[in-house]
Amino acid sequence: MITETIASERKQGVRESLFKRHENLTVLFIFIGFVIVIVILQLIMTGGHRFPTFISPVNMLNILQQVGVPGIIAVGMTIVMISGGIDLSVGMLASLVSIVTALGISKWHYGVGPSILLGVLSAVVLETLMGYIISRTKVEPFIITLGGMISFQGIALLLSNSREVIMKGELDFFKFNLIQGAKDPISGLNLIIPPYVLIFFLTALLAGLLLNYTKYGRRIYAVGTNPNAAYLAGVNVRNMKLSVYVIMGILVGIGAVMLLSRVNTGIITLGQGLEIDSIAMVVIGGTALKGGKGTIVGTLIGVFFLGSIGNAMNMLRLPSEVQFVAKGLVVIIAVSAGDVSAKVSEFMSRRKDLRWRAGQRVVKGG
Repeated sequence: MITETIASERKQGVRESLFKRHENLTVLFIFIGFVIVIVILQLIMTGGHRFPTFISPVNMLNILQQVGVPGIIAVGMTIVMISGGIDLSVGMLASLVSIVTALGISKWHYGVGPSILLGVLSAVVLETLMGYIISRTKVEPFIITLGGMISFQGIALLLSNSREVIMKGELDFFKFNLIQGAKDPISGLNLIIPPYVLIFFLTALLAGLLLNYTKYGRRIYAVGTNPNAAYLAGVNVRNMKLSVYVIMGILVGIGAVMLLSRVNTGIITLGQGLEIDSIAMVVIGGTALKGGKGTIVGTLIGVFFLGSIGNAMNMLRLPSEVQFVAKGLVVIIAVSAGDVSAKVSEFMSRRKDLRWRAGQRVVKGG
């Protein structure tokens, strides 16, 4: 009887906690708690006489529209950061792509298709150049991409003569409502799902499959965890590091075109702050800055969480300054909570293991 009890305790001691086995649960629970708080606040403000608009179908789809483009960039940032890199240039690169695409359509008259291709290719070429430098030198990606951010801003301003490049709605097909005629049963407003929302989910799906079910994905994790060990295992570390920036370029190009379709104007401020939002989304989702750790599912949680914060703050009519404070605090709390949860899990595991060892000594002594 005693032996069975001890064996059971040993099994429990080596078993990891739910939060340690599913690292994204900590952030997910914080997200759910945030939603509950906002719903309660809305009920209090309306006296409980109106359905909370924050969780209405039309607002849920509105959040999806707002996070679609940053989400595409965040997926690429996840892959880069898992490999041990980072990219601070994505915001200005997105602005540059939007200006190149808008110029191709409205000024250079290349046509819609060739102009989109030109914009995406420009992102791929510039990201490949940065990736080549990062992969062939020992300079920190932080420095290289910071220089890229400044350079891309200058190139964009030169191409546009520091002016807006206005289009006439040539990319409006990216805003077409895929569920035309659908209504919100609560408010009666039109429900809208534009194509770039589906592109975001498709991108996330493909990236998840790439990281989890391919040899390439396993090598990205290996390079991010320990590049020297990966090299000794036969992985071409330099080309792996280069390839993730090529992927980043493709996704920045696609995201920038989607962003341009929403505003119909190529302007230097279009991608401003996009690098901060995308990195915050990825970090909230549990991807480690040092590399080797992260998931697309975690990034999706971070994307929806950060998007919901801005949306909720607007609904509560809080000023933009408060929104920045709230976003910053959420990043700190979410990351800190994950670290605290991991330490608590480790402490509990050690405590159970000590109990098992003590029980073993009692049995041997008996």
